[in-house]
Amino acid sequence: MLRHQPYYDLLADAHEGLPVWAPTIAGLVVLELVDAARLDRTIVDRDWTGVRAATDAVSGLREGGPFRRQLLKIIEQLRDGGPSWSNVNASLFDYGRALDYEGNWSLAVDVFGTVADIARDEKEPQLAIEATTALGGAARRSGDWTKSADGYAQAAYLADALGDKASGLTVRVGTANTHIARGNIPTAKLILEDVIVEAGKSGLDNVQALAYHARASVAHLRGEYADTVSYAHKALEKTTNPSVKDSIMADLAAAFAEMGLRDAARDTHMVVSLTSRYQWVRWQASINLMELSALDGMEEAFNAYAKDLKNAALDPRLRSYFLLYYGQGLISFGKDSAGIELVAEAQEFAQEQKIYQVAHEAGLVLAAAREGRARRAASLPPVFETIPEEVFEVARAMSHLREVALSSPPVSDWSEQPDR
Repeated sequence: MLRHQPYYDLLADAHEGLPVWAPTIAGLVVLELVDAARLDRTIVDRDWTGVRAATDAVSGLREGGPFRRQLLKIIEQLRDGGPSWSNVNASLFDYGRALDYEGNWSLAVDVFGTVADIARDEKEPQLAIEATTALGGAARRSGDWTKSADGYAQAAYLADALGDKASGLTVRVGTANTHIARGNIPTAKLILEDVIVEAGKSGLDNVQALAYHARASVAHLRGEYADTVSYAHKALEKTTNPSVKDSIMADLAAAFAEMGLRDAARDTHMVVSLTSRYQWVRWQASINLMELSALDGMEEAFNAYAKDLKNAALDPRLRSYFLLYYGQGLISFGKDSAGIELVAEAQEFAQEQKIYQVAHEAGLVLAAAREGRARRAASLPPVFETIPEEVFEVARAMSHLREVALSSPPVSDWSEQPDR
């Protein structure tokens, strides 16, 4: 197999006009430059054409895009030379995380594998643990269970050898997430409850936050939405990682919506849209707010969100969801022709970008619309006879956070992707 085979596979399935083409080419030429430099570091100085080609490929990417900054940093650090690969490898790891965050999981697996190899050669076991743990997660998200298990096994072995309890427990959370993805909910629940206890005993708040967050996912899958809110809120209180907080808030909002507490869901999404340091996350929250506005028949708010998002530089995943929810919303307000056209566009775009979940959802919406079964008015939320007071306490906390966020200065955009 070729080194970086996933890059060649992706390029073979794409064509030059697709948005995925340029960043994939740029990533591949940088990785090949890294490979060449690992064999002979002086090649960076001698083969100026190769360095120039890599620089040109990366510089051509959209300013502020998810990969440009990390890839340029890798090239710059290779040019700087020096005896250690630590800085280059740390930047490679950041690039892998950005790929993972953007849903390019097969490419992320490849990059994390490269990072792990370099970390072993450079005798950096901690980075090797982080890279193999990240590899396990990215492989799981891509559906490659074998690679996922291998990644977690390597990370567990290294963590055990170093006596690194935090990393070992983090690997166990990853393993639990694999069980969740494969539908083995009882086993995941047992692992996570054990990790929550062990992390609590050792004062490992960030690890405990990861376990609480995964436990919230288990509760959500079981339809235990009050428990979802409880566990997610505990995770929120424990974590200091901004991107993890954003993710937890999104899950909180989803649980509120499932319980019919749409005002609380709206408050939670709004907090994220106002406070996240990452433009991608803020756009995602705005898309969710647009969908909620349609569900609640708030046409003016729906149109305002749609207007703001129409010309935003959304990545393929966000654009597919935007087109779907925009079309659904128009149909719900009785604008069938325009709505059906947008949902059809969402289906075609998602299919082209291999975002099959959105393509499937769009197909269902189109079938319903064409048979006259589309929603015509505000959708009534589900009714829960009893909602624990603890849930309302968390909802009130989100309302307070929304008021604080509205009165605070706007956040600055970060071109880097959040840590995951």
